[in-house]
Amino acid sequence: MTDAHATPGPVPPPPPARRHGCLYGCLIAVGIFLVAGIGGAFYLYHYMNTALKDAPTVKAAIVQLNNDQEARALLGDNIEVTGASSFNSSTDLSTGSKESYTVHVKGTKGEGDYTIEADTPRGGQLHFDKLSLQAGSQTVDVLHAEQNPGAI
Repeated sequence: MTDAHATPGPVPPPPPARRHGCLYGCLIAVGIFLVAGIGGAFYLYHYMNTALKDAPTVKAAIVQLNNDQEARALLGDNIEVTGASSFNSSTDLSTGSKESYTVHVKGTKGEGDYTIEADTPRGGQLHFDKLSLQAGSQTVDVLHAEQNPGAI
């Protein structure tokens, strides 16, 4: 005779504990995006403040600025690039390239913003379209005295 109230077998194990679903996976994904964003921002900052100084167009424009008497009266001697706020460059195989920069410059007397616009026709030489220094409330047109200022 069997007991009607007897258990049919061993007691099943308790259900597994909750394991936070996708919490850790989502946190890892957010962490990867955060690290990539910080790395990209650092690269952009480095490019804007270091690599842009070595661009041939910027170097040639700084030579023009150091040779300009009005600019040296405002900024002093040894004018150099300390940073950049914007740049744009486009190249077309049929017409050449156009570049524009706005860089921060500093000399022994002061500092200012230097706007550079240049183009290089296909197979031609670099030619500046605009070299303008803004120091405080004064603006100096660095191209004012030369016929073909930026040809190098």
